[in-house]
Amino acid sequence: MSFWLMLATSAALASAQQPTVRDWGETLRRDAAAMHETIASSHPGMVNPDDPHFAALNEAQYALALERADTADSFADYFYALQHYLAAFDDGHLSFGVYGSTPDLDVNWPGFIARDDGDRGLIVTLSEPWSGVPAGARLLSCDGRDVFAIGDERIGGRFGRWELASERAVFGAQVLIDTGDPYVQPLAQCLFATEEGELAVDLEWRPGARDFYSRYDLYPRYERPAVGMRRLDDGSYWITLPTFNGDPESDAGRALGVLVSEIADQAESLRMAPAIIFDLRGNGGGSAVWSHQIARALWGAGAFKRAPEPPMTVVWRASEANLQALRDSLQQRDVNGGLTEEVREWYRDSIAGLEAALARGDDRWVIQPEIVAGSGADGATPPYHPPQGAVFVLTDETCMSACLDAVDLWLRFGAIPVGRETGADTIYMEVRDVRMPSGLGAMSVPMKYYIGRARGHNQSVVPMHRFDGDMTDTAALEAWVATLPR
Repeated sequence: MSFWLMLATSAALASAQQPTVRDWGETLRRDAAAMHETIASSHPGMVNPDDPHFAALNEAQYALALERADTADSFADYFYALQHYLAAFDDGHLSFGVYGSTPDLDVNWPGFIARDDGDRGLIVTLSEPWSGVPAGARLLSCDGRDVFAIGDERIGGRFGRWELASERAVFGAQVLIDTGDPYVQPLAQCLFATEEGELAVDLEWRPGARDFYSRYDLYPRYERPAVGMRRLDDGSYWITLPTFNGDPESDAGRALGVLVSEIADQAESLRMAPAIIFDLRGNGGGSAVWSHQIARALWGAGAFKRAPEPPMTVVWRASEANLQALRDSLQQRDVNGGLTEEVREWYRDSIAGLEAALARGDDRWVIQPEIVAGSGADGATPPYHPPQGAVFVLTDETCMSACLDAVDLWLRFGAIPVGRETGADTIYMEVRDVRMPSGLGAMSVPMKYYIGRARGHNQSVVPMHRFDGDMTDTAALEAWVATLPR
């Protein structure tokens, strides 16, 4: 799980108090040491021969964090140092967040908001008279540096992956906001393109109100309606999937279970419909089991034979901490026997595989792909019932992890991506959380990696048909989808 959403929520809801005064240099040293050790002992990148610079990057970032600890004397010094530590890996599954309020609540701003223009740039969408910048102006540069480089330093330095359109869409409005990050250069003068020509402006920084983030809607709004399925007037089906929550005992998990049953019960009607729309807006991931169950119910098990996944090797990092995380997760999630036998068996196999690797003294457990020829040993042909109408997969920038797995799977079976470009993930997967020794926050760390995945490292899915309107306007989206070629 990526921490960016947690950070956005924390910034918008400043309900918790920030930590009291402490020795911030020593706090940073201890938590950075814990990060370094967690990565060194448990991250699969350390044993991936195709990522030869991974270990060196961990050492370099740790050294930088220790250097910053020598002068750290505030919560902001601590917080941003650890965010910068992990952002350098450009992996949404390797991130850091704190519990409660973050130090970026107290901001300074230059009197205007500049948002992502969809093309590696920023355009002013809101402006106060005192800023000297008109709304609609396009930012060209600041202090002699181009817009992309500024964003990469100021926001990419905290969250990584500034190359991704999804990251710029989410965080673009923060580039020209001073959040108190002590490790980025301050901005003094910016150059804009306006209707009257180029305009150079000396920035005047003023404090923003405590509700600055919500007042100016700094983060994009994402639609997160309830899980469910409904039939449209033209006979198409709109299937809403804002989450793939992996906990079957959660409200979302129970709703997903009900939905899968409904899809199976109404599969014939769905297959005869003019179109099926899988609405993944707001879906940041969870468990890939749900998308496989939906595919099996809709297309039939034969679809997996007709359009098999390219052979892919899975490599787990064998460590006692990763093994214990799987044991704990199985116990927590199956407390009431809520897991399906398929998921329970996956846990048992994964735990047994890591136990065996550790017993052998191996630092990894390699699962080779199974290559199955034909339709089965008994000659039986599994059912395959492709939908007669179009299948659209509607995404926005939040789609990551298990959401991307769903997109990959359904596109393999012939679905069409529409909406907005997705997020992206690396080949490092299966995340666990690690609480820092200070108790102030936690890091997320993946436990396995893929070899041979069809979608590349940090590669997004670009829609075949892009929607440029308000992605929260469901009625407008329904009308737009109805116009798409089928």
